[in-house]
Amino acid sequence: MTRRRLLWIALSLSAAFSVLTIPILLRHNWPGEWAIVCLMEHIRIPTLTTAMQLVTFSGSAVVGLGVAMGSSVATLWYAHRPTRRALLPVAAILGAAPLNLGLRAACGRLRPGVTFVSNYLPEVSHPFQRWAYPSGHAMTAVVAYGAMAFLLAAEFPRCRWAVWTVWAAWLAMVGLSRVYLGVHWPTDVLGGYLIGGAWLSLCVAWLGKER
Repeated sequence: MTRRRLLWIALSLSAAFSVLTIPILLRHNWPGEWAIVCLMEHIRIPTLTTAMQLVTFSGSAVVGLGVAMGSSVATLWYAHRPTRRALLPVAAILGAAPLNLGLRAACGRLRPGVTFVSNYLPEVSHPFQRWAYPSGHAMTAVVAYGAMAFLLAAEFPRCRWAVWTVWAAWLAMVGLSRVYLGVHWPTDVLGGYLIGGAWLSLCVAWLGKER
């Protein structure tokens, strides 16, 4: 994919994120969001909740940083030489963190007012972490795992469709887990996907190309 196309993707995703954000800045939810949150609360069962806690943990900042660092090291080892692509995962995740925190502070949207599932994660205990939009876990999953998927697809082009399919499926699971556990509105997750995809596209445009 050319750099120009990646930049257009980043611009398009950013525009979609801006449209999605307008009602949230006006302190309104999108239609149906509260119904979805309540539905997730009512279908919880212990076994599924445990599974969702494990899935959601994979999208945390600590795990995302570990995935990014591992991807960078593996790329250097596989290439047997310095390569700018090895910088992609770490640069993407380190840039995504302040971007996400800044947007959450600017939007100031609180998490859903439902009974939280105890999952020993900081977002239910620290006042700052109660800002919800856009979802940090969704954004981390897009950026960290997306950078890893890009590198795998570049090195093993015959498997690229399988790589991207697995990434998309896992991305959907992380987003679902956030709504299921009651810590995010659906548009928090969608916003994380959009802005995470925009940021990843920019990073790939400048660091993903060998020339």
